Amino acid sequence: MNKGQVFILDKWEQKIVELAAHQRHNNKVKTGWDGHGTVNKNSSLELDIHGFGGEFIFCREFNLYPDFKIHNTSKKLGSDYYDAFIWNKTVDVKTNRNPDNPLMVPEYLKSECQLFALFSSKYPRYRFEGFATNKMLFKAQNLRMTRVMAYVLEKDKLLGLDDLDI
Repeated sequence: MNKGQVFILDKWEQKIVELAAHQRHNNKVKTGWDGHGTVNKNSSLELDIHGFGGEFIFCREFNLYPDFKIHNTSKKLGSDYYDAFIWNKTVDVKTNRNPDNPLMVPEYLKSECQLFALFSSKYPRYRFEGFATNKMLFKAQNLRMTRVMAYVLEKDKLLGLDDLDI
């Protein structure tokens, strides 16, 4: 997987992604629980589709099995650990719907995940933006006020697969 590489979900993959995202979303709405207690019947399914699509592509490209579980997890509460495990490392897959956005992780969601993989999405098209390590991202100098205080790493600082020490 190279920085800038584009991936497009075919119609069958879209159905799989949409089904999993829909079920996850329905579970969150039904329980009113997303780790913040902010999900309700008016919440957007679109975020779940874009996000799971990125996870699905990451797993597909590395021949991993995606996590299809439908249950409540939360990074904030310490019950959502990672999206993939590869090279003996935990990976959190992030997806932006705005291709201009950098990698952003809210300060309150800081985790022990070892790698972050960023995609930009205009569903069903995804562009791989690169990797960041935990040590690269979670530095005080990367804290910035976005909608919330967040660790921000510009895309030009992200690593390609060949740049990772694996």
